[in-house]
Amino acid sequence: MPSLRSCGHRLAMALLALWLAGCASREPDEIRAERRTIVSTAMDQLGRPYHYGGSDPSGFDCSGLVQFSYRSAGLSIPRSTGELRHAGRKINLRDARPGDVLLYRFTDRQHPSMHVAIFLGDGLMVHAPASGGQVETVALNQPPWPERFVSAIRLLR
Repeated sequence: MPSLRSCGHRLAMALLALWLAGCASREPDEIRAERRTIVSTAMDQLGRPYHYGGSDPSGFDCSGLVQFSYRSAGLSIPRSTGELRHAGRKINLRDARPGDVLLYRFTDRQHPSMHVAIFLGDGLMVHAPASGGQVETVALNQPPWPERFVSAIRLLR
């Protein structure tokens, strides 16, 4: 019997495939292929451990997962969340497409920090959450994400 994790992963991938197919008329084939590769790579990392500074399947931090996923599509992007924030074009969350980057603000001991995730479509994102966690998918409307949202960034053309 398949685990709930594998069933959830398959469902998320099926929904994502349907969503990407719906975007077919709005983007060139090359960009759609890049988006599919980014999302597929990130989803393949589900369950991988969080590791501060990690940027490969042995462990990821949030920006390491994003950079690794983009690199799989042949794209070079900045490593830090601060640099990612200024690397692309700010877009409205309602205009986000799978593969776009989502930025969130957190405060740790009165020091602001940024968190980054990859938008999957259909109200979902994939991210490397924090120490002790694993790469996972979560709903954008699940606390604490709505109140911590900063911006959506389009790094693709």
